[in-house]
Amino acid sequence: MPRDNHDPATTSTDHQAKRRPRALPILLGIAALLVLGVFADRTISIRPGATQRIIVSRGGEVVALYGPGQHGFANPWTDTRAVVEMSLSNTDRSAPDRGMPALTAEGLPVTLYGTAFWHHGEEADLRWRFSHIRGDADLMPPLMAASVAAVLGRTPMEAAIRDAAALQAALTDDLRARARALLRIEVASFAITRLDPGETYRQVVAERELGRARAAAIAASPAVTGDNPNAVEVERIRRWDGRGVIPELPARAAP
Repeated sequence: MPRDNHDPATTSTDHQAKRRPRALPILLGIAALLVLGVFADRTISIRPGATQRIIVSRGGEVVALYGPGQHGFANPWTDTRAVVEMSLSNTDRSAPDRGMPALTAEGLPVTLYGTAFWHHGEEADLRWRFSHIRGDADLMPPLMAASVAAVLGRTPMEAAIRDAAALQAALTDDLRARARALLRIEVASFAITRLDPGETYRQVVAERELGRARAAAIAASPAVTGDNPNAVEVERIRRWDGRGVIPELPARAAP
């Protein structure tokens, strides 16, 4: 019996069979466009975050810099992008193994622990930093150590211990000047976590307290008279200025 080409069921089946081969390339094309769009968005499109700046360089030279709200495009084969966080960052040297040793104005050893808070500068600073400082080397820790050595080197131990606010302000000013001149970054503050005076200063304090106790005991003794040999010891302690060790016996005048 001859096939009826006008049969509705037969006609519907034929149309579905013809549509299937056409639908597969369309779906594959849509998927390829989506993948290409995502790839282009991630490799070509530039959209900095709210606290970011993106530096576009070519051959080691900065060709563009984009800030929040700006959009741009980069060639993924010739351009390199570097994302810079503009929010406040910190360099922490408060761990026990990250202390910064120094010598005070009297030459006494001391170790300071603290944290520096800083952020990147303006566009000109970023361009200079990218052009002059290669790699991701963190240069803040050695700068912090240099500031500690410089500031404590002109500060007496007593002043460093008693006036921590003044010491912290001096450290902030010194580190700010160094970071600005060498790294073109802005330092917000240098927060002191702890100041360890060391065993040498503890020995000095112990000798000082012992000398004061001896002086008080001798001065209160009724046996001290003008011709008593103990008067020489009292004079020795009275001549002591309270710093370092007690001086030697004063030299007697030659007869």
